[in-house]
Amino acid sequence: MTPTLPNGTAVEVRPIEPADKQLLLDAFERLGEESRYRRFLHPVKRLTEKELAYFTEVDHHDHEALVAVGKHGTEPIGVARYVRLAELEVAEVAIAVVDHWHGHGVGTLLLHELVERARGEGIRHFQATCLADNAEVIDLLHRLGTAREDHSEPGLVELTIDLPEKVLPAGELRAALRAAASRKLEAVRR
Repeated sequence: MTPTLPNGTAVEVRPIEPADKQLLLDAFERLGEESRYRRFLHPVKRLTEKELAYFTEVDHHDHEALVAVGKHGTEPIGVARYVRLAELEVAEVAIAVVDHWHGHGVGTLLLHELVERARGEGIRHFQATCLADNAEVIDLLHRLGTAREDHSEPGLVELTIDLPEKVLPAGELRAALRAAASRKLEAVRR
């Protein structure tokens, strides 16, 4: 599928494939040190062959990964994944967006697409562990659905998010918000 970001840029979002190992390596190289730390919760200098296999050879049922690419499918932009936990309706979620694409809506787009896939596989809740100061991701997950936070580990927050029945695509959400805002503005003017 080819959705558009809020700035009008078209990106391709698709399930990751084993052949995407080099694409994933390219994306990893475009993550700064801080972005890598925020994603993995510890310093990571490189991905091993075993990690590359784990990240790209997924079953698309209990482990799903979506990749966002631009420029004719060759520029890696971001990856979102879930891995089902022992509680069958719960999956751990993770998102990484290459640094120069931060703030463009890529994470939101990937997360919304991932929710649709997860709901189709019977997953009703996402869990995420992130740094307590990662306000962008915490806010993104809170906007997704009802979220509960656990701060039992210093410096980290564990979120449990109840997945919504239906997530509006980013474009539809923007249009709905604009319509609501313009009606509100019209009501204030009267």
